[in-house]
Amino acid sequence: MTIKLPLTTANGYIVDQLGHPLRLQSVNWYGASDADNIVMGLDCNHISQIAAIIKSIGFNSVRLPFSNQMIHDKDLAAKDGLLANPQLLGKAPLEIFDSVIQALAAEDLLVILNNHTTTSTWCCNYDNNALWFNSDQTELKWIDDWSYLIERYLDIPQVVGVDLRNEVRSGPMGRANWGNRDSFDWHRAAELAGNHLLKLNPNLLVVVEGIDYAADLRQAETYPICLVKPEQLVYSPHAYGWFGGINGKSLAEHSYQELCQALDSAWGYLGPVKKMNKTEKLPAKADQSFPIWISEMGAGPEDKPDFLENLCHYIKERDLSWAWWPLNTGLKPGSDEMETWGLIDQQWKSPIDDWRLKVIQRLMREKLIC
Repeated sequence: MTIKLPLTTANGYIVDQLGHPLRLQSVNWYGASDADNIVMGLDCNHISQIAAIIKSIGFNSVRLPFSNQMIHDKDLAAKDGLLANPQLLGKAPLEIFDSVIQALAAEDLLVILNNHTTTSTWCCNYDNNALWFNSDQTELKWIDDWSYLIERYLDIPQVVGVDLRNEVRSGPMGRANWGNRDSFDWHRAAELAGNHLLKLNPNLLVVVEGIDYAADLRQAETYPICLVKPEQLVYSPHAYGWFGGINGKSLAEHSYQELCQALDSAWGYLGPVKKMNKTEKLPAKADQSFPIWISEMGAGPEDKPDFLENLCHYIKERDLSWAWWPLNTGLKPGSDEMETWGLIDQQWKSPIDDWRLKVIQRLMREKLIC
């Protein structure tokens, strides 16, 4: 389906300019928030070829994490990270980020920018990246950085959304909350930033994650996000198997019915499709429905398929959008640990061929219920 930009929302769905509902089927391509300040894979394959592979898998959009540090880093990107892209040699990280966005846009892939961390490091620990501010970055500076990026990409219509902050959580500065109207109130900060950015680009989708590692949107019914353009709001949880569920079990340990109960109570109740039967218990129905984009989900090749298959079934039944974590393969930046959850081979030349890709491509073929 050809997507007519810009995007907005209606009745709990993301819709295009013609009012056609669509499901964001996204992949995370990380690196610009990590130690090297550039997306991974540019040492192995040309940037345009990687974008083409993303499109060939069936994705229609890419979540691009970045750090605030990356925006301001004037040091030239390391040559060994650009071996397959000599045209990018001599460029600063932000200029390379520009080229990534341009390559994705050339494939008609939608881009959702994600402020992943403040400093360029792996997320997400108990550290000074837990909140959108810290002792070195004020809330105002955080909004200023966002403003700078939005103005930078105003002429690229494929930049359709802003995921304001990744996995807001407790850290050394304090504990994030939703609705306390203090400096740690993520609801307040997200409204402030979202409304400011909509003045710069009224066509942006404003993506607001839940608190506590994006797992909790329970307070969004009592304290909803109020934007100057409410039709641009998208709520975003994350869903991993190790996240806590109900009855003292992790999500991966749940039956499908238990998974529905756990996710519906945490954030699914906000979505467009409300379910209720003997095994599914919802909180009080939200006054209205909102699009939900699970901006991180994933599994490793050695994991049991039950959780991912159950989650994909939940996504289908609830008409949700989603983003796989991640595209990447190889050594994680600044680490000796290998990335094994990715969907591309070690040479960054072809998609992987294992059970996970089959599961998500089956989900890609599902049509929205609406």
